[in-house]
Amino acid sequence: MSQLDYIVIIIYFVGLIAVSLLTSRRINNSEDMFIAGRNSSWWLSGLSTYMTIFSASTFVIWGGVAYKYGLVATVVGMTVGLACFLTGKYLCGKWREMRIKSPGEFLVVRFGGKTIDFYTIAGILGRGVHTAVALYAIAVVVCALMVLPKGHFLADSTGHLSVSWAVAILGVITLFYTMTGGFLAVLMTDMIQFGVLLTMVVFMLPLSLEAVGGVSGLQAGAPEGFFNLFSNEYTMFWMILWFFLNVFTIGGDWPFVQRYLSNPTKKDARKSNYLVGVLYLLTPIIWYVPAMCYRVIEPGANPEQAYILMSQHVLMKGMLGVMIAAMISATLSCVSGTLNVFANVFTYDIYCKKRPETPDRKRITIGRLFTLIYGLSILIIALLIPYAGGAEKVVVTILTLVIGPLYIPSVWGVFSKRITSRQVIATMLITYVLGFSLKYILDGMVNPKVLESSVGLLLPCALLAIFEYYDKLKGRVDPGYEKIQALVDPNCDIVSTPEMKRAVKSYSFMAINCFLATLGGIAALLCILLVTEDFEDNTTATMQNAVYIILALCALYGVYRWNDKRKEEAASSRQPAE
Repeated sequence: MSQLDYIVIIIYFVGLIAVSLLTSRRINNSEDMFIAGRNSSWWLSGLSTYMTIFSASTFVIWGGVAYKYGLVATVVGMTVGLACFLTGKYLCGKWREMRIKSPGEFLVVRFGGKTIDFYTIAGILGRGVHTAVALYAIAVVVCALMVLPKGHFLADSTGHLSVSWAVAILGVITLFYTMTGGFLAVLMTDMIQFGVLLTMVVFMLPLSLEAVGGVSGLQAGAPEGFFNLFSNEYTMFWMILWFFLNVFTIGGDWPFVQRYLSNPTKKDARKSNYLVGVLYLLTPIIWYVPAMCYRVIEPGANPEQAYILMSQHVLMKGMLGVMIAAMISATLSCVSGTLNVFANVFTYDIYCKKRPETPDRKRITIGRLFTLIYGLSILIIALLIPYAGGAEKVVVTILTLVIGPLYIPSVWGVFSKRITSRQVIATMLITYVLGFSLKYILDGMVNPKVLESSVGLLLPCALLAIFEYYDKLKGRVDPGYEKIQALVDPNCDIVSTPEMKRAVKSYSFMAINCFLATLGGIAALLCILLVTEDFEDNTTATMQNAVYIILALCALYGVYRWNDKRKEEAASSRQPAE
């Protein structure tokens, strides 16, 4: 990496911190801290959800799958998009129409205090490990590219930036902006991160194809079976199980539910997930083609480093720093979303449940303190990942055996009027004990990914179906279901007050400006590079970069005009209220 790459990364971090300080001024109560006062527009919530699913694992782990198996990685990504359409149709609106402030509050009302305690502990552990893997993955990538002077206190024995220091630096920055700016900072930084990510994947696709001689060159140089939709490890049966696991995860996992609750209306919550579905159907092929191309260039590379090695191969100096910033962006979005949602649940549903008289300002303080403690725990776990079998093995196991099954009973309870707290806890305990037991007993005898997905999806569904049928025969109805129905808001599709309308527009303006600043910064960097660098040996790349600059400037002008128009509308809507 060049000095310019380091400067780009530092500027990026300064921008994240500046946004968190600006958004902290808008936090007046705990709802602002944890669900942005329910003032997140559908597209802002949708892009934030998209970035929450995204992380460095997308490049490192699934990019490695694309390098090894080819097109199968895009099928894995597209199943997530299909799952988003299903959850958008049947679940997102259900969550938003309830008058609740956190996903944990649903569990307290529907199943009682013991269930929320169980879910919080299991969720903190499962999501904590998953988030730690993402943090570790990006730290490994960053360290591989950052060579420090000999004897530098941040360097490891190889002279590269130490993984420990990389985890600590990235974690502390994420902790700072999540604690300071709350959920609004998460939304705004997600917009910055989306801008960086979008720009870089658009760059990587044509440059990677050019490096291997276009699509025909990729087809000619790829190994046999590289364009099959399934593989021996990622079979069609596994894909079906993966799809339904994502339905339950995206439909019930707390970071996603928090975003549905942050929308002003039920209709907005649905539209936000439809947006994610569209993006996940279109973008996986864009993400994974560069890693697939690198298989043609260097068949013997480390699969988990394929994407970043391809970036190093095709990008000019300065732009490699932006690529690293994009990967860091994706990871920090995942980390910040996890920290904020569990701080939300802990504050409302554990701490304040026993102390309902807690003042609002103290609730904010408690949430920030929990964010600090949980964040530091994730940093420690991230440093232990190498001793657990590596990133891919840990991520797939956690998603299929811990996180996915955890939210199946939660989603089930949204629709079922019979399932009880004891049945939920029994289902999860049986699933965890039997799942991990079978994993180690049958190790090497069956496809581990199919085993984990089968146990993680089919077993809890079967147990819940048995409980459901038994209660139906007995004619039982759980009182918690009736309590939840009493919380349904018949006016949840109406943005009722002028203040809320102005807040939604205000947050939209802020998000657009964050996105604009990101595009403008990258366009300015490209202009500098095109003026100062010699591109005699890479004329095609120079022309492509010039085109991207023109497009970025056109986008800046178009959105600037749109922003002015919306400001005029906001000013006119404010006048009657005054």
